Amino acid sequence: MKRFLLSTLFLVIAVVSGLPLIAQNPEQKLFTSENGKQYYRIPAIACTAGGTLIAIGDDRYSHGSDVGLAKPLDVLCRLSTDNGATWSPAQKIADCKDPIYKGRVYGFGDAAIVADCESDRQLMLCVGDSTGRSAFQQGFQQVYRFYGTDNGKQWSKGENISNIIYSLVPQLPSLFIGSGKIHQSRVVKRGQYYRLYCSFITLGYGNAVIYSDDFGQSWALLGTHTSCCPKGDEPKVDELPDGSVILSSRTHGRWFNIFRFDDKSYTHGRWESPVKARDIVCKQNACNGEILCVKARDTQTKKKVWLYLQSVPYGPKRSHVSIYYKALPARGGYTSISARRMGEDWQRYEVTSEFSGYSTMCLTADSHIAFLYELEQEPNKWRYDIVFQKLSLEQITDGRYTML
Repeated sequence: MKRFLLSTLFLVIAVVSGLPLIAQNPEQKLFTSENGKQYYRIPAIACTAGGTLIAIGDDRYSHGSDVGLAKPLDVLCRLSTDNGATWSPAQKIADCKDPIYKGRVYGFGDAAIVADCESDRQLMLCVGDSTGRSAFQQGFQQVYRFYGTDNGKQWSKGENISNIIYSLVPQLPSLFIGSGKIHQSRVVKRGQYYRLYCSFITLGYGNAVIYSDDFGQSWALLGTHTSCCPKGDEPKVDELPDGSVILSSRTHGRWFNIFRFDDKSYTHGRWESPVKARDIVCKQNACNGEILCVKARDTQTKKKVWLYLQSVPYGPKRSHVSIYYKALPARGGYTSISARRMGEDWQRYEVTSEFSGYSTMCLTADSHIAFLYELEQEPNKWRYDIVFQKLSLEQITDGRYTML
């Protein structure tokens, strides 16, 4: 009700004062938690080459705990073929009660997803708990791979690829891939596919970035066995326009690090040192968010830019989920963009003023930002609704940037 009154007040003021009207994008609750019956967490979203949005969330049944508690926990998705206007009923991608997983999986969760930009293939990686412990911090958890087709309508059975991922950094006791978006390169293509990048969090090691040139069949470590962010938590990955890799990792704000390739083989190179972002603020909270880069135009200078978006709860605590944004020039000068500079000169747009947590985003087929986030029903109860909003760059940046 308060949000409705505020929106109405803004409309009246705009009309009276002659201010330009900005379309208000209503929230759509795609997964709604119920007290003691159903708990949803951990959003992920992707847009297929055919334009279908795939929105994902953990179905945690009668508990709000992380993957690992010895109770059912599945991964669901809903689909939209009209850029988020309407959505299909929920379907299970990862069903821990499927007989094929009997005795091997207590629950699935914390999904990360990508849709190939040139074919009707989708990839989801997620945790597959096999121990009954309460969280990954207490021991080994599996990594499962699922492939989708038919614009997210059909999904393969899960494959346990833990041996592939764990072997990249030996002697890790536990890890999981950062949930939300798996990044597909805008620059590097090997054979049939543009490269995939994602990152994982581990026990006692920090973050590592891994990549795949065959759409997730095999994976390699980017850099050496030395962690690219020893203090990092849940991580995300994107690129600079020249193909250098950006790590964005959870803390009270964000850690940034950048990997520079030695040459156009895009295989060998080096990481800089991780730096905490100066101008991305998370008051009294550390929470997962998303990084996304889109092509845009500066409406004041008329110049083309690359616009980076980074979502986090502004706070205090898990509240006021926001999207920070900063622009880089469309051409040249990227060698001067260090990890430190990446953390500077961000501006903030507030998506919600309410209690809110994890968030993710992708680009829609009609050039908007599909934003998916957790909206908490009341603080400290772990009952979140997973909410969708469709946002324009003009709305996020107060008219400063428009999508190309």
